[in-house]
Amino acid sequence: MDTFHYIAISFHILAAVIWIGGAIFLAAVLVPVLRDPALRPHAPELIRRAGVRFRNLGWACLLILVATGAVNLGRWGVDWPRFTSAALWSTAWGRILALKLGLVVVVLALSAMHDFVVGPRARARMRQAPGSREAMRLRRCAGWMGRLNVLLGVVIVALAVMLTRGPPI
Repeated sequence: MDTFHYIAISFHILAAVIWIGGAIFLAAVLVPVLRDPALRPHAPELIRRAGVRFRNLGWACLLILVATGAVNLGRWGVDWPRFTSAALWSTAWGRILALKLGLVVVVLALSAMHDFVVGPRARARMRQAPGSREAMRLRRCAGWMGRLNVLLGVVIVALAVMLTRGPPI
């Protein structure tokens, strides 16, 4: 393995760990801690600040994943002519890759909706009318979008393992 490829794989794995681990931390640690009655008055602002901070880091990680993923495909011999050929997609490896790339597109779209549409709307409604039905609906929607993204991220990791080690028997 050449040095450039080693660096690309290292950054790919590190970005995935940070993105998935950060999302799990927010959902499994920060949000439950902020449900404590003593912290509840500060919860909306803490969630907002942590969310904005993680959003920037998360998008950086997603961009690194896409860039290093392209480098890694090149290392596997998947150049543009092979990428656009039907022969690649007719193999088991190609079908796993297609599923992985399709899920990456879904994660990017879902992240964009969460970070730039639903999340800001939820935050605005929580400020205007904290107990309103719409505020709660948007907040729940944002939460489920985040959870779905984490789940899809874990599936993408499993597919990446299959691409490098082969599918389970």
